[in-house]
Amino acid sequence: MNKCKYKNKLQGAIISRFAGCALGAPVEMMEIGELKNFCKKIGNEFPPKDYFLKAPNPNGVRYKVGKGLDFTRGNMNFLSTDDDITYTILSLLILEDYGLDFTKKDISEYWMNYLPIECTFTAERTTLSNLLGGIDIDNAKYSDKDETEYIGAAIRIDGYGYIFPGNPDKAIELASRDANLSHIGDGVYSAQYFAALISLAFNSDNITQDLNKALAYIPEDSNFYKQVSWALSVKDKVSNYEIANKLVTERFPGMSWAHAINNACLTVWGIYIGRDSIEKGITETVAMGYDNDCTAATVGSVLGAYHGIDDLNEKWYKPWNDRILSYLNGIEEFSLKDIIERFYTIGSKNLDL
Repeated sequence: MNKCKYKNKLQGAIISRFAGCALGAPVEMMEIGELKNFCKKIGNEFPPKDYFLKAPNPNGVRYKVGKGLDFTRGNMNFLSTDDDITYTILSLLILEDYGLDFTKKDISEYWMNYLPIECTFTAERTTLSNLLGGIDIDNAKYSDKDETEYIGAAIRIDGYGYIFPGNPDKAIELASRDANLSHIGDGVYSAQYFAALISLAFNSDNITQDLNKALAYIPEDSNFYKQVSWALSVKDKVSNYEIANKLVTERFPGMSWAHAINNACLTVWGIYIGRDSIEKGITETVAMGYDNDCTAATVGSVLGAYHGIDDLNEKWYKPWNDRILSYLNGIEEFSLKDIIERFYTIGSKNLDL
């Protein structure tokens, strides 16, 4: 892949990830019936074709510095803050400071220095709390086994796929180091799977085939492998958000809406639905419910790397005015163009690896 093509696909991956997150952020975790009723009430099309006209909680503070209305059509003057955005940027900062050989200790120090604990959740909050309390990095994640298999690790690893286009082995290697700080089992496998898939998407001629190819990197005896294999086996039946939601709800009753597995199935279907259109992928994924800002963000990464930026309408990123708000300690905002350029600086060196 030449550098020009890589740059185009990198822009697509980063911007589409952020757009998927921004679309899902104000309606995160809303049940599908709630989503439909909300859209009907505010006169919004569903599935959405653009950012929502209003937010269910417009003035509610999100991540210290943002509000729900910041993500809505007509009120969007920057890309507001969210963990799906911030962890991607955090991976860039770690790579810049420590290089490709960063360790779990390096990540833990970055978390303690930059992450406000009130902006973390589930396994990340447990791990950070334990680290700040003096527990060593190998034991900081173990207070609650359930949350160590939630989606958190999978939303942190996109940057490693970005910098190793077409090299899933290296992307997985870095993603595993990051994920293992806070997660185990299926939580780690989810991070590995999507890191591999993002990497593969940069060189892909057929993203449907790569959905299966990425699974070859996951242990066959794991529950993650079993359930994503099922999701791929029924993908041709999943033509829209409603079918996706029904299948996951029926197959995983009682599973947390933040779990790695049910959300991975939805993400796989969102990618498949969007194989011809980034916009189709992220909008249908948000409409599926569950942890829909996280899933739509990952769908955006994969499809953006696959299609490139030219497939995404400017309406999804022009309102940001090149500004990304930050809740990281000591950093108020980032430039979108700068973030892309900095990922490109690292990734372009790895094109021939």
